[in-house]
Amino acid sequence: MLDFAKNEKLWENVRTSPDFARHRKEIKAKYDASFELPPRVMTAAEVFSLDDHGTYFRRLGQLQSSALLSLIYPDNEEYYNNLVETVWTYCNDCTWAPLGHYNDYYGVTPADYDIGLIDIFAASVAFSMAEIKNLFSDRFPKLLKERISAEIKRRTIEPFLTRKYFWEKHPNNWCAVCMGGVAGALIYEAPDIYIQQIDRINSAMQVYIDSYADDGICVEGAAYWGFGFGFFVVHALLQKELTNGEYDWFKNDKVKAISTYIQKMFLQKSVITTFGDCNTREGYWIGLPHILRDIYGEDIEKLPSEAGTIIAYTHLAFSLRSVIYYKPEYVAENLKENVANHTEGSCFLTRRTQNYGFAVKGGNNGESHNHIDVGSFIIARNEKQIICDLGAGSYEEGYHGDKRYTFFHPSSESHNLPIFNGVGEDSIRRDNVIVEYDRENDIATLDITNAYGVDYVKRVVRKFAFSNDTIKIIDSYDLAEGTDIKERFVSTIEPKSNGKYVVIDDVRLYPNIDVDATISVVQAKSHFGYMIDVYCIDYVLPKGTKEFTLTIETPSK
Repeated sequence: MLDFAKNEKLWENVRTSPDFARHRKEIKAKYDASFELPPRVMTAAEVFSLDDHGTYFRRLGQLQSSALLSLIYPDNEEYYNNLVETVWTYCNDCTWAPLGHYNDYYGVTPADYDIGLIDIFAASVAFSMAEIKNLFSDRFPKLLKERISAEIKRRTIEPFLTRKYFWEKHPNNWCAVCMGGVAGALIYEAPDIYIQQIDRINSAMQVYIDSYADDGICVEGAAYWGFGFGFFVVHALLQKELTNGEYDWFKNDKVKAISTYIQKMFLQKSVITTFGDCNTREGYWIGLPHILRDIYGEDIEKLPSEAGTIIAYTHLAFSLRSVIYYKPEYVAENLKENVANHTEGSCFLTRRTQNYGFAVKGGNNGESHNHIDVGSFIIARNEKQIICDLGAGSYEEGYHGDKRYTFFHPSSESHNLPIFNGVGEDSIRRDNVIVEYDRENDIATLDITNAYGVDYVKRVVRKFAFSNDTIKIIDSYDLAEGTDIKERFVSTIEPKSNGKYVVIDDVRLYPNIDVDATISVVQAKSHFGYMIDVYCIDYVLPKGTKEFTLTIETPSK
C-alpha cells in the first residue's frame, strides 16, 4: 500500500521544489512547536486530566511532524531519532485516546478504564502507527516494528474482533473516523482479517454516507467534513487498492455530491462557512480536494489554498496525503465570482460576488454538532467575516452534553437571529427548514417559525434580496400582541455607530425604521482556548412591528 510514497524521487521533489515551500514551512513549524519538550510517556496526571490535553495533542504533533520530516529529509538523524522515540513512547502509553472522550462517550471513570474502548483518536493513532511502520519498514529496527504490530493488535485489532461499538451505527464523523482508522490499521497489519470483516466495515461507512442529504452538505460543518469525509476517502482509496477495484466507493453518486461540498462553502479566498462546530483554523486539508479532482475531474473545482491547511487536525493520514497527492496545478489564484450554490430542497445557500461572500443555513436545531442557528447567516468581505458565525467553542466538560447551550458559541444568542420576549430559538429538532431560492430575482426565503417553539411566535419569515454590492435582510413577523422584538447581528470586528447606521470594517448596516443599534461586548472562549471579544449589534424594535429590513452595503471595488 502507498508504494509510490516510498519513491525517493517524490521526496526529492518535495524537498527541493518551490511548489512545496509552504508544506515544508508548515511541517517544520509544527515540529518546532511540538518538540519544545522531548517525547515521553504521559504521566498519570496528564492521562487522567479531563480539561488539559496539551501533552496529548503535542505528542500527536510530534508523531505527525517527525514522520513527515523524516520522509522529506531522510539523512537528518535528529528527525529520524525523534520519530523513533515518539513511536516508542506511544507503544509504552496506557492509552491512545484522551480520557475525556472515554468519559464523554462511554461513561467510563479512570478506575474502569478499558483499553479496548476505541475512540476517534485511538483509531487514528493505530492507523498512523501502522502507516509509519509501512513507510519506514526498511529503516526501523526489527524490535520496534514487532512492538508496533503487537500494540496495534492488542489495542485495536483484538478488541474490534470481539465487540461491537456504538460508532458503527452513529451517523456522524465518528463512524467514518473510527472505522476508517481501524480499517486502515487492518489493511496494513492484517489484510486477511480486513477482507473477512469487509462487510462490517462497509456497513459502517454506509451509515456515514447515509447521514448526508442527497446534496452532499455536511451539517457538522466544514472542519468535520474534512475530518469525517477525509477518513472516509483515505479508507476508500486503500480499500480500492487492496481489492484491485472490486470495491469502489467513488462510483456512488452521493459520495460524488459530498466531494463537492467544500467548494460550495468558500465565501472568499481565505473564508469558508463556519456553521456548526467548525474550527475556524481548520477548514479542510489541502490534499483532499486534490485527491477528489484526480477522481472526478473538473466537477471538483480548483480552489485557493489560503483557507486550507497542510498540518490538518494533527493526523498523519491527512498531512501525508496533502504532500503526496498535492498538485500545484490544482490550486486556483481566485474563486469564481457571481456564483450561487444551491440545489432544490437544500438547507444551505452560498453566494459570491466581487464585493462579498454570503451564506445562510436552514436545517434544524437537532443536527450533529448542532448550533441553534436556523436562518442565521454569514457575510464575508475583505477576506474576513463581517457578520460572522463563531464556529466551535471550547470543548470543555459539558459542551457535548446537557450543558451545551449554556456555552455562548452554540447558543442562539451568538447567532444572527431575531429574539422574541428575550427568548431565542430552542434546541428541539423539528422539520428541516428549506432555503427557497429564486435565481431569476436573486431572492432567498426561509420560514424559520418552527425553530422557536413558543405560542407567541406565530410566523417568522426571513428573506434575503441580493445585488452585486448590497444585501437586504427582510424579516416579517406574525406575533402575539405585545411581543418584544430584538434583532441581533454578531461580529468579531468592532462596529462603529454613526447616527442611523453601523459601520463594520467598510460595510454599512442601515435599518429601515427609526431605531438605533445597541452594541454590547461578550467575552467568549474560542475552540482553541483563548478569549475573544464578540460584538452583539441589537436593534430593539417597536412592539407591533410587522417587518424589519436591514440593508447591508458593501462598496463596489
